[in-house]
Amino acid sequence: MKVRDVFRIKRSVFLGGMLVAAAAVGFFAGYSVRPSVQITNQALRENTDKYNFIHPLLAVSRDNIDIPSPDYVALSRKVGKYIDEQKSTGKLMNASVYYIHYGEKSGSFAFDVEEPYSPASLLKVVIMIAYLKKSDTDSAILNRQIVYGDSFASKINTATFETPSSLIVGKSYTVSELLDSMIAESDNGAMNVLFANIEDSYLSKVYTELGLQGPDEGVPYGISAKDYALFLRVLYNATYLSDASSEKALMTLSRATFDKGLVSGIPEGVTVAHKFGERVNGKGDRIESVELHDCGLVYPANSPYLLCVMTKGDSFKTLESVIGGISKIVYEGSTAQ
Repeated sequence: MKVRDVFRIKRSVFLGGMLVAAAAVGFFAGYSVRPSVQITNQALRENTDKYNFIHPLLAVSRDNIDIPSPDYVALSRKVGKYIDEQKSTGKLMNASVYYIHYGEKSGSFAFDVEEPYSPASLLKVVIMIAYLKKSDTDSAILNRQIVYGDSFASKINTATFETPSSLIVGKSYTVSELLDSMIAESDNGAMNVLFANIEDSYLSKVYTELGLQGPDEGVPYGISAKDYALFLRVLYNATYLSDASSEKALMTLSRATFDKGLVSGIPEGVTVAHKFGERVNGKGDRIESVELHDCGLVYPANSPYLLCVMTKGDSFKTLESVIGGISKIVYEGSTAQ
């Protein structure tokens, strides 16, 4: 398959298509949201046969969800109550939350983490991981120069919070510069260039080696908060990329300029390595719902934690407020431990 054909197919999957999913229903301590489960020690290992004596560990599986970790029951209840209150207004259709605390009192909780959402620009992180995975065996790739041409500029997908592109047509950029623009500014021009210049095998490899279902041509693609959080988990644990590449990925995510979600609920000066995604669902000019997601790692002193929030509702203003509210509750609960 030619690169331009791969680009055409994948771009329609990454940034196009409508996700239709049923809302999950459950209960927890009187709340209508469904909490996730206590963690079990099931090993998630690299899907590879290239070694004779080892089977590299990627993460500890968190598939068996039942109750929140003991130290985080009160915090999970506060988050659940807040979500219920927002749902009662009719403006919030659904919110999924996946949380892991990596500090001294490690633990987790989650709500509706199996619910699929349209990831949109969240999948730019997958493109970055694919390039960094390649750079672990071919360091020259990050310094490769690529020209930003009209063919890339004409494919710009504009969205409410995203930067159409700050790149200059006809100018050359290194892969490293393009990765920074794609993640920090959510630049769609940079994404178009990078997407067209990475082999299909490297993108599909990220999904298969992490045991995730990747996008299929012509099929609307959805991903849950639990599954998406795996990309952040392996970066934090440095279990998929090299230490240097994992550090580079999170440093790039820490330069993200989006401040309407997780960042809005966290005190100024606290580092947040994160990526957002947004999606408008509807037909023609009719908007049926919108989705806004923000997933990242937050670094208060001695209390780092992962927080992934995916939401669906009636407006981006509603959803950015909900994500900010959840983020504030989680920050205050995490740092109080």
